[in-house]
Amino acid sequence: MAAPDLEKAEAPTADKNIDKKDSSFVVDREFEQSVAGMIPQTDDPSSPALTWRVWLLGIFFCFVLTILNQLFYYRTNSFVITSYLAILLSYPIGVFLAKVVPAKEISLGPLGSFNTNPGPFSIKEHVLIGIWGSTGAAGVYGTDNLLVQRAFYNLDIGPAASILFLIGTSVLGFGISGVCRKFLIKPAHMVWPSILPQVALYGAFHITQENKSGKKHLSSLQVFFIGACAMFVYHLIGPGWISPMLSQLPLLCWIAPNGTMSQYYGSTSAGVGIFSLTLDWSYITSSAMSVPYWSAVNLFVSYVFFQWLLVPLSFGNDWFSPVLGLVLNDSHMTNKDGKPIGAAQLVGDNHKIMLDVYEANKPLYITPYFAWSYFGSMAQFTASISHTVTFFGADIVKSFKASRQGHEEDDIHNQLMKAYPEVPDSWYYGCVISNVSPSFVTAIMTIVVCHVSGIGMAWWATLLSMAVSIIGTIPIAIVLASTGNGTPRLIAEFVYGLILPGDPVVMMAFKCLGVTVSSQCLTLLSDLKTGHYLKVPPRAIFTVQIVSQLLAVFICYYTQVFWFNNPEHIEWLKVNGKGIEGDGHNWGATNTNIYYSASLIWGAIGPIRFFFESVYSGLIIGGLIVGLVLPPLLKAGSYLTDKIPWHLVQAPILFQVGSPGAYQSAVLTSFLVSTFFQFFMYRYHRGWWTRYNYVLATALDVGVAIAVLLVNAALTSVELPNWLLNPDEDTLGPLLDTCHPPEDQSRWQLSFEDS
Repeated sequence: MAAPDLEKAEAPTADKNIDKKDSSFVVDREFEQSVAGMIPQTDDPSSPALTWRVWLLGIFFCFVLTILNQLFYYRTNSFVITSYLAILLSYPIGVFLAKVVPAKEISLGPLGSFNTNPGPFSIKEHVLIGIWGSTGAAGVYGTDNLLVQRAFYNLDIGPAASILFLIGTSVLGFGISGVCRKFLIKPAHMVWPSILPQVALYGAFHITQENKSGKKHLSSLQVFFIGACAMFVYHLIGPGWISPMLSQLPLLCWIAPNGTMSQYYGSTSAGVGIFSLTLDWSYITSSAMSVPYWSAVNLFVSYVFFQWLLVPLSFGNDWFSPVLGLVLNDSHMTNKDGKPIGAAQLVGDNHKIMLDVYEANKPLYITPYFAWSYFGSMAQFTASISHTVTFFGADIVKSFKASRQGHEEDDIHNQLMKAYPEVPDSWYYGCVISNVSPSFVTAIMTIVVCHVSGIGMAWWATLLSMAVSIIGTIPIAIVLASTGNGTPRLIAEFVYGLILPGDPVVMMAFKCLGVTVSSQCLTLLSDLKTGHYLKVPPRAIFTVQIVSQLLAVFICYYTQVFWFNNPEHIEWLKVNGKGIEGDGHNWGATNTNIYYSASLIWGAIGPIRFFFESVYSGLIIGGLIVGLVLPPLLKAGSYLTDKIPWHLVQAPILFQVGSPGAYQSAVLTSFLVSTFFQFFMYRYHRGWWTRYNYVLATALDVGVAIAVLLVNAALTSVELPNWLLNPDEDTLGPLLDTCHPPEDQSRWQLSFEDS
């Protein structure tokens, strides 16, 4: 297939429905048009869809991506291998099978029959395999719940109850996606820019493009394999093995004189990494090459404002324990004496808080970075709702009214999709509750498991968590559909912590249900929109989504069990990788540590005690108010002057603070990568960007993933010689873990006060 020559061409003509000027959902028209022109506006309903090739390749890639991403989730800085891997590699395999497998009809008795070669490998088959891959890439959030119970609360509910818990939390999201699909999928102005690159990639494989210039270009697969191999080699000889110094480059820490606070602010481990860099792609990841540039700018502004400005300014105030020292960035708590405190001290054998111990140790402290991350999470929640109402409210009302009256938009995509029977509402609602569907068992099973397995959550709490998910999902989905960025859903733990504090295990289950149901819904909606654009039968999508999600539950659970059956890995987890020699510092499971700390803060102690009756009073309410107020202010700015692109200033993204406890070396580096690929290459080399940007991003992720696996599986025992970029441990520690404070911390405190 000849690649299109777009190096000097204008951006592809967009689908006329996406170019609707009266739609407020189109945030960056030029970016969306640059890839939307590859969305097909024709369809062949006779082309194969849910074939045996889909089942074979889909199951394979679901296994691979689920295992890899579940393991990489436990990195100190986690990264995700996206479903692009499945999309890229399944194409040549599918084409090969279509060419070599003979056509033969095979009977399956009452289940019908299938043909061993239903024809050429179609775009519909390709999309369905990609959905298998996206399920594997998304993982299963509930595994964090099970791991924290086991590692920190000595509660193991057993394999059967664990798997049923994961199934319940994963499948319930289908019901909400069924409710939302009519006004989040079918309307043409619901563009979902985050999936447009994926749609464009499918089009690059299956839609013939005219090469007007006659120039020869590398194919997408050639670029993928070149990029993956190059990154694999680089990571081994570079930061992943031979040259670990390249993973953390705390420039400010190295430049600043000893004994100054500016040196410590540059630390990427205990500080906030001001002006630090990294040459380790596992910290940067393909997200830097995926989101639109305006979104990357919003993120960078947020990180600079909160991490580089507010966190250092918070040093020396009441947010520090008197003897906490200089730790700005950590996900654990300390007591009034600056000593670490956790579930072992605060929570009894009945998994309830011991109030006498709490009273003797309060006030409890978290680091300034952790505190500001909670402020940002609360602000994001209200900003998502406020932003949705302020910028999209009128369009939502119109779409909802049209849907209720049966007046759906008759754009080209909706017209073509009429050739396929729609998924009955009962299929979706049955995943929550229905008297006629076997999936009625899902809701009942979840209630029973959460109540009797050892978790001890009341039935009403399970139903309340579902309600919280339904209320919060729609505004979050609209933000995702318009910006390409999701937002955290901290509101679930906040609600339960207010109602019934004192029980961290129950709070975790409540949070897990509230978050998983919502996030699963967003993944399902993204798949549905991809299928809508590429004319995939909705019932085939539903079948793949259900089966792949159930399969992912088993894979995620047993992958987690395998990894943490090693006591050394439990040790890495409990210290967040800090102070661990060798490669253990890279496997600190920051996300799991945050989940654990949240169980104490919001569950055991409760938001009233921890926030409203402490030095952090006003933090939560302040975040809720600021997030609520900012979107109307930005909207007002658009009326005052049109010289500023107010529509590109997205309040929900401006409150995305980051992950406390992780290494903070990727903030500036990721923005520089985004500037090069999503601004410079997009603006001045559009043809290259259109052909290769997302393929290369995926290749780099895959290359580094294979290298990380190889290092940890076979090379950790190999003793390498010390040299400039691999100094001995005594030298490497302060340089790689970056700028640890000296033992005499009072001198640093005095230095700060003198300044």
